[in-house]
Amino acid sequence: MPDSSLPNFNELHFGEIDASQEASETPELLTRGYYDFREAAYGLQTGGVWVLLGPKGSGKSAVLENIRLTWRHDARRFYSAWDLSGFPVNDVTRIPMGQTAGASRSQAAWEFLLLLHIVGSLAEDQGLTAPTSFDAMVKGLRKEGLLSGNWTSRVANWSSLTLKFDAKIFGAERSYNSGVITPLEASAHIRSVLSEVRTESRHMIALDGLDSFFFEADDEWTSLAGLVQAVYGINTEMTQLELPVTVAAAMRSDIIDVLPGPNVNKVKSKAIYLDWHARGIGANNHLWQLLSNKAAVARPVVRNIVNQYLKTPVSIGPHTDLAEYFLDNTRLLPRDAVALMGYVQRFYKGNKGVTEHAAKNAVRAYAEEYFVGEIFDNLAGILPSARAREIASFKEALRTAPSRFFTFDYLKEELSGELDPADIKKLLKQMFEVGGIAVRNGGYTDFVFRRVSGAGFSTRYEFLLHDALTRAWNRPWR
Repeated sequence: MPDSSLPNFNELHFGEIDASQEASETPELLTRGYYDFREAAYGLQTGGVWVLLGPKGSGKSAVLENIRLTWRHDARRFYSAWDLSGFPVNDVTRIPMGQTAGASRSQAAWEFLLLLHIVGSLAEDQGLTAPTSFDAMVKGLRKEGLLSGNWTSRVANWSSLTLKFDAKIFGAERSYNSGVITPLEASAHIRSVLSEVRTESRHMIALDGLDSFFFEADDEWTSLAGLVQAVYGINTEMTQLELPVTVAAAMRSDIIDVLPGPNVNKVKSKAIYLDWHARGIGANNHLWQLLSNKAAVARPVVRNIVNQYLKTPVSIGPHTDLAEYFLDNTRLLPRDAVALMGYVQRFYKGNKGVTEHAAKNAVRAYAEEYFVGEIFDNLAGILPSARAREIASFKEALRTAPSRFFTFDYLKEELSGELDPADIKKLLKQMFEVGGIAVRNGGYTDFVFRRVSGAGFSTRYEFLLHDALTRAWNRPWR
């Protein structure tokens, strides 16, 4: 294909770094231009997958938005989103379910909330076959406002009460002589009614927004462990009841790996990791297909942006290949790749190969304006907000390190009197988890997104700044 037939590079649309914004402004990029990496969307839609795992920016929300947009005009598909960002997850552990406090109560509380969501979704299904007890229950729950909203204020109130419901709300007055029931009894009644419900439609309750939590408090850890076990338990029950209902959850892989609980490991068998390190950092990485698919929506002539725009030989440090040079300055995440392409478009507006000069300018601007902020945004919450100046000092110590290589001892000395070693370790671990630094373990350089050596975080070894941070701060490479 002659180069003259290609659109200018700055005319291509690679989408937004935020999936919800992309779904609002250019939904076609998440439908016609969607790249179903590891068939995550297909797995969720067919019920074979329950959980999406990956770091922030790995595309978990994009998978859910693709399903929402794909299902929105299908009368036999019902999608219900539950955004848990800002939700009082720690209060869930304190909901008095009618049993003693502990992990099982947290699981039961989440199951109660999820069952209400499921009833709400099924109530919208015109093709539903259900007993009169289901209709009575829906009527009572709607009257009490329990089938709408995300219950943020209700959960906060429920956690401080001796919680009991009027049995009539659930249509269960004939089963309980006292006329009132605990949430645990309400859950049992809902399950009993659902066992008689049948539908040919598919329903999905999608949980997102958990990336914003750091889970520093014990209650939050207990609550999230309960949520994961509830997701496993409810999905297992729906399968046994032969109800085509899936509770899908998007979660950070670094969090779920350390959660306690008997069913946490089991749920991994029903999970997909959105891990984009496969096929290395060159032209064959799946991220290039994702970007090409999006660009092709408005410009069908674009089929492979690497072959059509990124074939110019370069000599930038160790790199001679543009595709590799670009991805080496990301964390192999869709968010980073989309952001970087936006900077390339700023500096290259032609329709031939992106030039080395434009590539270097684009990466420098991306590193300074996007990457540094993206990394340090992920440190918010590790220390209390009142200690923002101490985090600024931590950042300054890294920015002025003698080279991109540094040690734990160097930071302890630089920050003596401002941060104690335990806090420095917390901040370094978070930087490692979000891909801002690597651990140099012997002959291996271990970034979380590369998974080359499989080594974990440790302060015993040398640390290494990410390439983009090294460029942004102009640190010596050796």
